[in-house]
Amino acid sequence: MAQPNQNDKFLSDGYVLLPGAIPTDLLARWQNIAAAREVEVMRLYEQGESLQSACVVELEGSSRLLRYDDLLETDAEALLDLLATPALMKVAREFCGRRATPLQADILYKHQHPHSMIEWHQGGPHDRSGPYLNVGIYLDDSPKGDGCLKYVPGTQNELQDIADLSQTHGWNIPGVVEQDAKAGDVLIQDMMILHGSAPKHSPGARRTIYIEYRPFDAVIRGEAQTDAWAENRRKLMGAVLSRANPDDWPAEWREDYPELSPDQETALFQDIIDNPEPPIPSIYSVHPFQSDSYPVPKGFALST
Repeated sequence: MAQPNQNDKFLSDGYVLLPGAIPTDLLARWQNIAAAREVEVMRLYEQGESLQSACVVELEGSSRLLRYDDLLETDAEALLDLLATPALMKVAREFCGRRATPLQADILYKHQHPHSMIEWHQGGPHDRSGPYLNVGIYLDDSPKGDGCLKYVPGTQNELQDIADLSQTHGWNIPGVVEQDAKAGDVLIQDMMILHGSAPKHSPGARRTIYIEYRPFDAVIRGEAQTDAWAENRRKLMGAVLSRANPDDWPAEWREDYPELSPDQETALFQDIIDNPEPPIPSIYSVHPFQSDSYPVPKGFALST
């Protein structure tokens, strides 16, 4: 069970950290997967191949992988093993609740570069009739002062005037918290909390898996995706439960999800891959703003 102070912190602040939540063997497995996907994508990019599930950008003469989407397509078993860990079962059970459904799973790569920042934004605006989580699984350390996430606690309950806040305060919005994390930590955030991250100074890529959770009924009510898309994610949670410890999920909640045969699982995964739908877009400032301190601080220097 989540500790009361964790639940209270999440509800009041809009985020909470679960330190050391991912087992070391599974962490190493995903570190290897993230490295392999980066090598694969960059090889295809250099060959001029289409990159449907990846985003590569050119920055000052060098190519960088920024994200690798739809992990179910290439790493289904590893993803299901991750979703079935006690930590992520706890996230689904305690912070999302009954009929919790995983929606999306991607890897973000943050590189050493002046423009590796992510400006202030709020993810997935919705009617707040149910939880909507974005859960980060850290594959690398994210120390303070090196482009870790910044949150403004308590901003998750309504849309913020991001343009005014950015122009008035830059990165130093009153109450801002710089949230560091270590490899193996899990950081749960309310999708709508105001957050961003400054540039990364240190060498190498920082890899974070992001998984979205939302109750099935809230997805249906929101109508941002079709009922068929939502139903496939409900079935996906059934595949997760078949791999999880039965003690990690209330017995009376299991009736909310189907039990799938191996052939049905394979067909489900293919249907999810073949029928993608866009997520709810994040909200950024409608008037991009730049100053000596935001979003790239003047005098920004790379470490060696």
